[in-house]
Amino acid sequence: MANVFAFDGFEDGCNVQENFVVGALTFVPTNMEVPPRSMVVGSPAKLVKSVSDEMIAWKTEGTRLYQALPKQFHATLTPCEPLRTVPADREQQQMSYRTWHETRQS
Repeated sequence: MANVFAFDGFEDGCNVQENFVVGALTFVPTNMEVPPRSMVVGSPAKLVKSVSDEMIAWKTEGTRLYQALPKQFHATLTPCEPLRTVPADREQQQMSYRTWHETRQS
């Protein structure tokens, strides 16, 4: 598993292993070695910590949910008029995902 986002950059010759997490807007330079189960952030990238089994599970679930969003949204699209004000009886959106901070505290 690798968690890589659209604005991350990897130069040729960098060596990344499995189960790593790359922070947003991170640039991994040439010849950098990213060991398994590690997190890198910054520009240029720096190793900041090891990744636990709990964090890998949390990131994997978050990635699964993120990848399912386009299909879910496409299936539920309907023509509508824009809201001019928020209706008083509007339902509160359900939270189906918890932040890493919330996950660690439970």
